[in-house]
Amino acid sequence: MPTRTSKEKTKFETLLENQTKAEKDQWSPFASQEEWDLAVWLMKNVGQRSTDKFLKLQATRDRMNLSFHNNHAFLKKVDALPTGPQWECEVITTPGDRAGEDGEIVGEEMELWYRNPVECIRELIGNPAFSNSISFVPERVYTSNDGDDRIYDEMWTGDWWWNTQDKLPDGAAIAPLILASDKTQLSQFQGDKKAWPVYLTIGNILKEVRHCPSAHATLLLGYLPVPKLDCYSDATCSLASYQLFHHCMSRILEPLIKAGQDGVEMVCANGFIRLIHPILAAYVADYPEQCLVSCCMENRCPRCTVDPKNRGDFVQSPDHNVALTLNTLSAHKDDYDPQRFSDDGIRAIYEPFWRNLPYCNIFECFTPDLLHQLHKGLFKDHIVKWCTAIVGEAELDARFKAMSGYPGLRHFSKGISFVSQWTGMEHREMQRIFLGVLAGVVDEDVVTVVRAALDFIYYAQLQMHTSTTLAALKSCLETFHRHKDIFIKLDIRKHFNIPKIHCLLHYFASIQALGSNDGYNSESPERLHIDFAKDAFRASNRKDYHEQMALWLQRHEAMWQREAYIKWLKDQLELGTHAEQYYDPDPELSADEADGPSDETDTHSDMGIATSFRYHVAKTPPFRGVSVEFLSANFSATDLIPALTTFLLQHQPCPILPNTFDHFDLYKQIVITLPPNAFLNNRPITNRIRTTPAVPHSGRRPGSPAIFDTALIIDDPAKHRSLGGLAGLCVAQIRMIFLLPPQFGTYPHPLIYVEWFTPLGIPDPLTGMYIISRSTRYHRPNSAIISAHRIVRACHLMGKCGTSIAKEWTTNTVIEKGKKFYLNPYIHVDTFTAINVQ
Repeated sequence: MPTRTSKEKTKFETLLENQTKAEKDQWSPFASQEEWDLAVWLMKNVGQRSTDKFLKLQATRDRMNLSFHNNHAFLKKVDALPTGPQWECEVITTPGDRAGEDGEIVGEEMELWYRNPVECIRELIGNPAFSNSISFVPERVYTSNDGDDRIYDEMWTGDWWWNTQDKLPDGAAIAPLILASDKTQLSQFQGDKKAWPVYLTIGNILKEVRHCPSAHATLLLGYLPVPKLDCYSDATCSLASYQLFHHCMSRILEPLIKAGQDGVEMVCANGFIRLIHPILAAYVADYPEQCLVSCCMENRCPRCTVDPKNRGDFVQSPDHNVALTLNTLSAHKDDYDPQRFSDDGIRAIYEPFWRNLPYCNIFECFTPDLLHQLHKGLFKDHIVKWCTAIVGEAELDARFKAMSGYPGLRHFSKGISFVSQWTGMEHREMQRIFLGVLAGVVDEDVVTVVRAALDFIYYAQLQMHTSTTLAALKSCLETFHRHKDIFIKLDIRKHFNIPKIHCLLHYFASIQALGSNDGYNSESPERLHIDFAKDAFRASNRKDYHEQMALWLQRHEAMWQREAYIKWLKDQLELGTHAEQYYDPDPELSADEADGPSDETDTHSDMGIATSFRYHVAKTPPFRGVSVEFLSANFSATDLIPALTTFLLQHQPCPILPNTFDHFDLYKQIVITLPPNAFLNNRPITNRIRTTPAVPHSGRRPGSPAIFDTALIIDDPAKHRSLGGLAGLCVAQIRMIFLLPPQFGTYPHPLIYVEWFTPLGIPDPLTGMYIISRSTRYHRPNSAIISAHRIVRACHLMGKCGTSIAKEWTTNTVIEKGKKFYLNPYIHVDTFTAINVQ
């Protein structure tokens, strides 16, 4: 296991010591905190020309008394800040094979901009901002003491780290490199400017921190050249571009050969010195780039030796062997055994960049690509396309248009055939309701295949896996392959020899080796393109832009580092603790707060029924003094008085009974805070439940329909307390959230007027979803008054229909007019795990 040899000052502690000796404060070289805050704002939001104009304004000069008065002086201050690893530029010349007009062979020069990867690792591993978010030892974690159900989440919980650690000398520590590369367009509307960034981070850092752009836990390692290679003929241009890629990557990663073999002493984030071995562990790329890295043809698997004609089968083939691949390349270079070279589908790249990297098996480095393989590939490009061919665009659009609403759920008001530009967000929104859309209109085998695919997608994106969830993931893929031939029978497909379907076979081994898939999401590099490529390019003059982009990034990194140092220093001086971890806000929480309760909220625990749940309501009810007549007409609270009478008799005996002359104070919504889900992250999850009446059209302001959401409510507290999950819960539609009128006494919680649905029972064996209907009593809705603390979570119901959807169904009326409903487990990954993972 890794050992700590000694302790030295971290770079922040060294900077503090130097500033103290020089009698400078943390804002230096800026004159004050106000000047520093202005500098941060200018760097983040204002271009160089506008900065120069702003600083030259007479009002700025007279009132702000700055130590810099133009952009040049401002940037000199920025350049005086400590920054990250320095940039290097190497000119690469490729001779070409095409003769020019003078008969001479034409060549092409290009620039390779890069940084030393060892210094980048030193920068990350020694950053005190990550001191509470970093690990150096592998772990085996289990759900219980019996050790039967293993947990896979962070990289250090996987087998790769354990296996590699055993190959190193005692006391050595691993820095698992995670590389990502992705070509991106820079110019907009016109021009053909492109960049090919290569990103680097390390698996020692928590994946949640790595994926937070503001944490700056991923560094830009270099810009690969994107030449046109006009000096090559059409027959050789592609191969030349592949060889150029590997040559450039070899130059960038060359320092890793000695460092990975012998180790490098580094001062870590907590100040201890460790012997660090930087080893390539994961490579995040889309399918074409994976083939480029592995030197294989695009009709082959970049990871295994599967026959290109059998990629649609549920058969696990042996992985590529590094030594065997290099031997094959060497033999082909010497014109030996060309048939084997052709059979293996290898490209003639005789010096791949990974050939000398120690302890690296490049074929096992390729990680699942959730965006391109699952959301866009398996689901959008295949499942949706096949099902559209079966159902027809018109019927499928009608079903999407009539889908019931849910807070945060996108309503495809025109269906899906009119969506012109698809992103990962649209793919996920469709997945949340797709099974409910198809149920009843397609063959049972089609439903089985779609359900298996959706289950696989939802299991694959869990942020923590166990042996149990991995078994479920594999079972979903087996079910998919067992029933997929229905599309051949329906003449939708001729074969399933599809690379993105074959890639799913490698998910299990990847998770077991490197941890959960969210640690290697290809969406992270695409997000980083904004900061490290697109914004940097826009700040340039579009000529020799790579050099300007590198300088722009170096200046911004200097500002980021100083911001981190100031935060660290504040924590040291005021709290005596290390800097807090960086986390992005919870997207769902932010969405809820955008429309949610006011800043002043009441927060209540649930008084023992389910102690992990809390609710929030506005401090003051927005609807005050509402009459029973209005509630009956606009909230459909037709049995409010008898329901409230029953509640008072059971829970709060009172000499006064409710009547039709009473008035009520109502809330628009209630927000339920769920406990953190171990399969997602450590942050609470919020559900918003709305109860708003219809608003009529008024002048230029359009009207809005009534919204009465549904929720899972504790019906049997003892059963729910003992069994958990959905045990003891029942679905109800929330009609009113109100305060008990004062004449009836006081009650510690708001009250909820609900209309019950039938008990959950047993899930439908075909769809796996619970089928329920409205509960009635004496031919009237079965309504009741309950306490707000009995609400467990919001839920989504989808109308159950046959081969054609009822014409009177709309997104606003389906819950009222439908007879039977599916309880939707796919509305959120949290709901999916609550229903499917025991």
